Amino acid sequence: MRVPRATRGLLALGIILVVGAVGIGVASAMVVSTVLADTTVVRERIFHTDFTPSPEQPSFDSGWHIHPGVAIIEVQQGRLSIIQGCLTHRLGPGDTYIEVPFLPVDARADHAVSWTSTLVLADSTPGTPDRVPASEPTCRGRDHQDHGSGR
Repeated sequence: MRVPRATRGLLALGIILVVGAVGIGVASAMVVSTVLADTTVVRERIFHTDFTPSPEQPSFDSGWHIHPGVAIIEVQQGRLSIIQGCLTHRLGPGDTYIEVPFLPVDARADHAVSWTSTLVLADSTPGTPDRVPASEPTCRGRDHQDHGSGR
């Protein structure tokens, strides 16, 4: 069977338009990522903490300290209060708080609590301290304003 020349031309044009439309769709859906830093001198340390009150230690207080890198805190059970930047952040199950590096912080609990801490420490080798004692900061106005999660 012979296909008329005009039909072949329209068929070729249709194929070109479909391929072009697919190409444009793929091109518009591309994501371009740029690597800003790629290093092997970053140390990650993850640890899990469980606090259960006892007559000898009825409450938990980490004491004022700083971390030389980012600390990501996620509560699994109970309630944990983190004080940083003159604000008290009250965390419950599923809540996460990212501590600001080199800014004094204190964590407290009055009841049983479980949480995971993930520390990201630049230019650090295993055995290097992941926290350093610090003084309690002086806050203007009311000390340690409540910035709870509302749960």
